[in-house]
Amino acid sequence: MVMRRSRMTTVLFLALAVLTIGLAPAIASAQTPYVPYFGKNRVKYDKFDWHIYETDHFEIYYYPEIEPHLERITGYLESAYVRISSELKHDLATRAKVVLFKTQSEFQQQDISGSELPEGVLAFAEPYRDRLVLPIDEPPDQLYRLITHELTHIFEFDVIPRGLMGSAIPLWVDEGLANYMAGYWNVLDLMQVRDAALSDNVPRMSEFESQPLSGRLPYSMGHAAFEFISSRWGQDGLRQYLFSLRKNIIGGGESAFEEALRLKPEEFDEQFDRYIKDRFKPFRDKERPADYGRDLAPRRDRTPYVSVLSIEPSPIGDVIAAVVGNTRDQELDIILLSAKDGQFVKNLTKGFDKDRGFEYIATAGGLRGNLVPWITWSPKGDRLAYFARTEKSKTLVIQDVVSGRTVQKLALNTIDGPESPAFSPDGMRVAFSGLQGATGDIFVVDLATGQVTNVTKDAFADYAPSFAPDDRSLVYSARISGNDKLFRVDLAGGAKTQLTFGTHDDTGAKFLDPKTIVFTSTATDPGVMLTPEVARNGNIPNVWSLDVTNGELKQWTDAATGNVSPVALPEGSAMKVAFVSYNKGQNGIHIINREKALLTVPSSDFGAPAPIVDFQPPMSHTLLKQNMHRKGMFEKMTLDRRPPVNLGVTSGGDLFGGTQISFSDVLGGKQVNFFAASVSQYRTLSLSYINIESRLQYALQAFSQDTFFYGQLDGYLYQLGLTPFIDRDLAQAVTTQRGMTAFGIYPFNRHSRVELSGGYVYLRQQYEDPALQQLSQDYQEQQFGTQLFQTGHMIPLGLTYVHETTVFREYGPVAGKTASIGVSWSPKFSKSLSRRTVDVDARYYKRLGVNGVLAFRARGLQSWGDNPEFLPFGGNSEMRGYEYLEFLGHKAFFGNVELRIPLIEAMLTPLGVLGGVRGTLFFNVGGAGINGQSFSPWTRGQELVTPLLGFEFDPATGIYNPVYDTNTYVVSGFRLKDARASYGIGLQSFLLGFPMHFDWSWKTMFNKDYEDLIFASEGGSQTFRKRKFSFWIGYDF
Repeated sequence: MVMRRSRMTTVLFLALAVLTIGLAPAIASAQTPYVPYFGKNRVKYDKFDWHIYETDHFEIYYYPEIEPHLERITGYLESAYVRISSELKHDLATRAKVVLFKTQSEFQQQDISGSELPEGVLAFAEPYRDRLVLPIDEPPDQLYRLITHELTHIFEFDVIPRGLMGSAIPLWVDEGLANYMAGYWNVLDLMQVRDAALSDNVPRMSEFESQPLSGRLPYSMGHAAFEFISSRWGQDGLRQYLFSLRKNIIGGGESAFEEALRLKPEEFDEQFDRYIKDRFKPFRDKERPADYGRDLAPRRDRTPYVSVLSIEPSPIGDVIAAVVGNTRDQELDIILLSAKDGQFVKNLTKGFDKDRGFEYIATAGGLRGNLVPWITWSPKGDRLAYFARTEKSKTLVIQDVVSGRTVQKLALNTIDGPESPAFSPDGMRVAFSGLQGATGDIFVVDLATGQVTNVTKDAFADYAPSFAPDDRSLVYSARISGNDKLFRVDLAGGAKTQLTFGTHDDTGAKFLDPKTIVFTSTATDPGVMLTPEVARNGNIPNVWSLDVTNGELKQWTDAATGNVSPVALPEGSAMKVAFVSYNKGQNGIHIINREKALLTVPSSDFGAPAPIVDFQPPMSHTLLKQNMHRKGMFEKMTLDRRPPVNLGVTSGGDLFGGTQISFSDVLGGKQVNFFAASVSQYRTLSLSYINIESRLQYALQAFSQDTFFYGQLDGYLYQLGLTPFIDRDLAQAVTTQRGMTAFGIYPFNRHSRVELSGGYVYLRQQYEDPALQQLSQDYQEQQFGTQLFQTGHMIPLGLTYVHETTVFREYGPVAGKTASIGVSWSPKFSKSLSRRTVDVDARYYKRLGVNGVLAFRARGLQSWGDNPEFLPFGGNSEMRGYEYLEFLGHKAFFGNVELRIPLIEAMLTPLGVLGGVRGTLFFNVGGAGINGQSFSPWTRGQELVTPLLGFEFDPATGIYNPVYDTNTYVVSGFRLKDARASYGIGLQSFLLGFPMHFDWSWKTMFNKDYEDLIFASEGGSQTFRKRKFSFWIGYDF
């Protein structure tokens, strides 16, 4: 696949860039974070000893555990290169960089993509530095095709350079050409194309863009489109289309369809539509799902459950467990459905997966999809087992069906990629398939002891086990000679027997009774000769059964599109078969109860046991030891990618933004970054070295930072008589920091980590206006005997604990919680500044409905010592309704409660689809104080107040003196004293891709009489509570 970034992924990447990839100390981060989240951890469970092997066309990165496979993999790479180069008549300008991992779990630890890889990503190619990244744990023939697919992307990047306009390339072009070059139709991909043709749902390729939940449709339809181009215009036409597309994207002009194929886009769509429908016309009279009766799958228009992926009936057949997509939670769920009428019974995994103690429900690896089972019932029907991702490994989760409680979790740390669990007849063991040494085998785990036994121990890829009712053997699928075939293994002696033969695929077997298994097969009647076209376009998965005692095969369905995942469905003394069907782009659940099979043949008609032929690529390769060497520490450090640009606006109208230039090695684990950001005219610059290769990640940084705040603390920073002269612009003060820091992160797991920092900093705080600075300095010395603003050197040491379980959507948090608890200490050395600071920031998000959120936040800071730290805050989402950074103090806090609800999900305009609109109801309260001075956020007691009415000029001193009311008033009742609050409404929209906020707020201290007195000189409560409008750009907390 090609690495492409969604809007949220891009925004998060920009934020990480502004935060120096999340490793920079707070003192060198941006003053106003565009994305104010802490983030989950990417834990490195393994330390890789990287080596480089060079060939004529490749620069291959590997570690010693891969070396036994290196010669074979290099042969695959060179074979794929020759094929693609000859087809496109194009050679790469430089060696392609290939990064190999032994297994999927190790592949998940890569540092190249810049983000987490979702479940199901087998490999990827990235366009910035033409890197191909993949694990080598697929069966040989499928691995070769995967390499060809990904290497095609590298050629595509060379033919059509990616840059600012890279997003203009349709996904179907990138993925379709890659699938076409692989030269193979996956069963499920071909099923999608055949379904589109037979259901009159062929997309217009000139307008086709992938949609959420479209899965592999861009891959399969793009594959078909390039086959159409090749059949009509030949390989020359295909090449011309690509080079015309390059010209169109880079320089504009007529479309690639017109220039290369001499067709208008709509004409191409019409001809492609006819081609597809004619190609699959021979299959239009085959069975459709309606022929099997009622669809038991959840209805999309009535439930959030879509895309039934795998099913498993209970032992007595009253309910069916189904793995489905949940559009509400955007996760997989396991639900129970009535086997009689499909009525929804319950969701066994209701809520977010994080609340159940795992990241997500695991899917089958490779391109097996729902051709193999995903879940299993215990024989008593009281428990259900499935695999889920937890940290590096996957865990076997056993759940009580009645209570929903998880009764057991078995972390299978010694097995990679476990899938397809199957309970034993006594319910004491579970069989499953998995990887050891990058080879697939069948394993059995004892639930009481946790002991895992490898029961196949062969060189072939083994999948989808199922216990025989007598508990003496297992049936499973093995990839041999380029096809999946069924085998039986004796659990006592280990003897294996091949059960099915032929050049088709058989997989996912389940026992109907002690002598009969039902399974998915792409077989056709061996007595009927198929034309090459029908054979090529068929390959249809159907429901078959096999009598294991006499080898009799029976075909039970003859679908036009495909039927997969057949399972035994008991109904009294009878036995039916349920399966997953595919029609009009949707999966359904159907049941058959036929007295007579469509076809009965002996298995010998498909062949007999024969020598197994291992896959051999077109070209072999011999390793040259002189071309191998251990990777140097800073070898191959180059510009990582186009520098990102971050832009925002504070609620005070200040522009802020930043960018980062990054140099990294090919593996992405070592980075040298130059970071630049500014808020208004104040800049932050840093140069850092970051190492994220191991679990302990660290950074070394030199920085220069200027941040501003508003020093409007009359009576503390300057005398009260200057208040009429000092507005926000004049009160602008600057904190200048120059220094070096070291920073480390150690993640305990995906959600919790500790951050350590230390370094040297020169600090200076002062007003921008020299005259005000001098007056302030003199006043502070006179009143307090010291300076509140600080200048000097310090050696800060920091320790922060971060916990993050937040679930995000494109608009921000939707559920979960997060907290940061930090302690910093600057010890006293000679004349150095000294301080101790505690900073706590906690947030909680309660989901309401689908996209509604009730958000809470509380932050508090306390700084002590000779030179305590100031916390400036206010404006944006911190204290809406108040000026940006209006609050300042050594001890400070603020809290927020916000109700965020969707108003418009998306806006269709002449400019295209713009972001939706979300509404916000908010309440904020907070305050700040100076050490040594009284600070009471609120009070209920009686208080005497003498109102300040204004200021009067004193000719003798040349300053304004405060004028107080001649009367003193008694105030009582609840009120804020040194704190402030606000409430209001807001709108948020992702216009032009930026989170823009429009807020209307009202201030309050909850006591109108008190407000009239303390704001008497400014118009009293009426002025203080006047509605305020604010506009700012950035994400909510």
